[in-house]
Amino acid sequence: MKLPAALAARAADGTLAHAYILAADAPAALTDAAAATAAALVCGGEGGTPPCGVCKHCRKVEKGIHPDVITVAPEPGKELTVDRIRDLRQDAYIRPNEAARKVYLVKDAHKMNASAQNAFLKVLEDGPAYAAFLLLTPTPAALLTTIRSRCETVTLTAQPVETDGELSRKAGELAGLLLGTDPWRLVTWCADHEKDKREDAAALLEETRNALLRYRDPKTTPRAVRMAGVLQKLTAQLNGNANVGCVWGALWAEAGET
Repeated sequence: MKLPAALAARAADGTLAHAYILAADAPAALTDAAAATAAALVCGGEGGTPPCGVCKHCRKVEKGIHPDVITVAPEPGKELTVDRIRDLRQDAYIRPNEAARKVYLVKDAHKMNASAQNAFLKVLEDGPAYAAFLLLTPTPAALLTTIRSRCETVTLTAQPVETDGELSRKAGELAGLLLGTDPWRLVTWCADHEKDKREDAAALLEETRNALLRYRDPKTTPRAVRMAGVLQKLTAQLNGNANVGCVWGALWAEAGET
């Protein structure tokens, strides 16, 4: 699960808001972003910066079975009615089953009729502190101004697709260095990449994190999980305009800690 870049820094410092409008034309992009954001909101943090991808909450969100992540959607070809939103509002006052937060994914939020939007506004304003709301829509302008003013809007952009395998190769190489015992090889590797473009460095860190989370060797898994958390933190710093060279230096320093 890849958290939208606009939210990565917020997740890293624990300041995610309680309500977001996620906007994109592609339904798949909205679904993926919503899952990652929901995971970040309920994440237990065992594997690093939310969403860590390894705690029970993240794994359940990824499988679509977390009891505290609830999807609300209109029936095919119909509006999202006020009765559905009233049910949501009533459910919101029931405390979470497992996580510290309860997250509602409202699909096709623009299909809420006027009564439904007004009912939703009430839970946005007066809902319990543990409740969070993600509104998925290609057309945020269809929502009431009062709803938009109480949510943060994140417009999703298409991500480049790696087609030649070079990113995966580099990620595997870096993962091996992070789990290895020769710190000077890692120093040299980081120095060779200190002038990488910010977007290339961020993509490499994310791919390396995914590679580390696939390790299941008892001898290396604890370090792999720790380094995956470090990489997620550094990716958030890159998305927050940190200097690429400084991030590679920080990675070397973190890897040297036992």
